[in-house]
Amino acid sequence: MSDKENIGGRAYKNGVRLMDSRRSVKAYYDEDNNLQISISSVKQNDYFRYFKKIPIIRGIFALFFALWEFFKEVFKEPKKYWFVFFILAADIIFFTIPESAGEGFKEIFFLIYFSIPLILILLFKSTVSEVLKFHGAEHKAVNYYENGSEGEIANYSRIHKRCGSNIVFYYLLITFISGFFNIGINFFIQEILFLGIAYEIMKITPDRLLFIPSFFQKIFAREPEEEHIKAAEAALKILKKGSR
Repeated sequence: MSDKENIGGRAYKNGVRLMDSRRSVKAYYDEDNNLQISISSVKQNDYFRYFKKIPIIRGIFALFFALWEFFKEVFKEPKKYWFVFFILAADIIFFTIPESAGEGFKEIFFLIYFSIPLILILLFKSTVSEVLKFHGAEHKAVNYYENGSEGEIANYSRIHKRCGSNIVFYYLLITFISGFFNIGINFFIQEILFLGIAYEIMKITPDRLLFIPSFFQKIFAREPEEEHIKAAEAALKILKKGSR
């Protein structure tokens, strides 16, 4: 694996996944708390490699590719990700609400829509906490790799420049600023463009300005414990070893 090649990752309630352009390694704890390893290949077609060179478009493709990979896991274990189908159903209902619907109905729907995630977080607080700690371990492992694999993974920051939460931060900022202007394009096209622009801002943000979106990351990437670090170390070790 070239030292210049970017690696990415994903956090789960019981482990982490690290990947480069060719392979994906998931290190996770089974029901007996034993660390297991799952290795798979990463397939990217020529179109994806071409669009990765085009600003804004590459961000849109990267985000949709990440969503595609996520939903492949969702459909493999639908019972495990039942809440995703619930949110999708709520989104479909929202976008099919007729304009003639009363404001009272819309306000009630919004209240329910945004209350449910909060309720789910409270109900599954321990699971969410584990995901966030594995997320922090994933970031530490990537930072460790990008800094020449020197020292200990645990000593690196849990904040990373390319975290998806940074894209969310910039997307919300762009959406807020756009509210002062009449852009006049299709809503869906506008939101997709905003995501692409947010991706580009994330890429060019200098390290000294990372404190601006980092407060967002501090919520979604918690300081990991020993078992979280151990999983991230195992995934990175195998990813590096198999890509030499």
